[in-house]
Amino acid sequence: MVRKQSPRKNKGHYALLVNKEADRYEPKAIERLIAAIRSNKDAYTLYEADSAMDLFRSAEVAAGMRQAGRISRPYPGAGKVTALIACGGDGTFNLVARAGFKGNLPVAPYPLGKLNDVSKSLYGTTDPSRVLRHILSSDTRKSDVGWVGGLPFFCSIGLGFTARMIEEMANHSVPRLTMGWSKIATRAAAQVEFKDLILKVDSFRFEIHPAIFNIHLLSHAAGLPFSPVSIPDDGHAEVIFDINPENDNFSAFTRLIHKGKYLYGDEVRLYRGSVISMQPVKGRRLCLDGELIKLPTDYVEVKIDEKKLQVLY
Repeated sequence: MVRKQSPRKNKGHYALLVNKEADRYEPKAIERLIAAIRSNKDAYTLYEADSAMDLFRSAEVAAGMRQAGRISRPYPGAGKVTALIACGGDGTFNLVARAGFKGNLPVAPYPLGKLNDVSKSLYGTTDPSRVLRHILSSDTRKSDVGWVGGLPFFCSIGLGFTARMIEEMANHSVPRLTMGWSKIATRAAAQVEFKDLILKVDSFRFEIHPAIFNIHLLSHAAGLPFSPVSIPDDGHAEVIFDINPENDNFSAFTRLIHKGKYLYGDEVRLYRGSVISMQPVKGRRLCLDGELIKLPTDYVEVKIDEKKLQVLY
């Protein structure tokens, strides 16, 4: 469904890609976004998709890479789209950012999901009203893009603990207090299967048996700031893993992570690199920008693209 505004000369034309199934979706949130765009004397086209595939196709239409069809029709009088706004959670942002990356258009998250790790990482907030000033800004910044198994990611990927955290969070509201995060983390950690992993970060090779294995382009994953040192556009990812399978104090670990006070060192380590490989991983679930996927092969290589994603900032 597409709602169109009257044709007029404008400074910008925002394509609003809306996931109505997002955890915090409500029509009033979209109305506030539209009101802010109108107040800024900009134009918009609203795409309300029925599925993830429709959302991605609509983003491609908006980015000029696909002919408009029954899915969506951008209003011709508004001019070319100048930015894509992902109205949903991190999975929504991933789909919209794929189109923005290919079409060389800036993108922004309008956080309506449960965890909204991209919005937390970029803007330090998940409050849609506070994100509006970034969306309406003409400023952009560059952000790294990673590839794993032929799929792009823009925030983080993770095995083990992070994937289990995402599963646990599906049945719980986002905790307001550190104690709530600790309880969820303890339950998630209890379900992690410890498996051998051969890891290579650039020229460094490790044989590990981790419960935690994350690769970050931005700071947050599963709602937690694992990598506050992330530099979005320097061509390197943060690789985080634990090396002591006997360490089961995930409650304390999560408390410190949540408060931004954890110091990486002997038990959980942080390395940086641009080419990362891991094996064996066939059949394991990988959390990619908040979505769980099953890895089809034993060997997976992660590469940071030379091309950057433009984000409104």
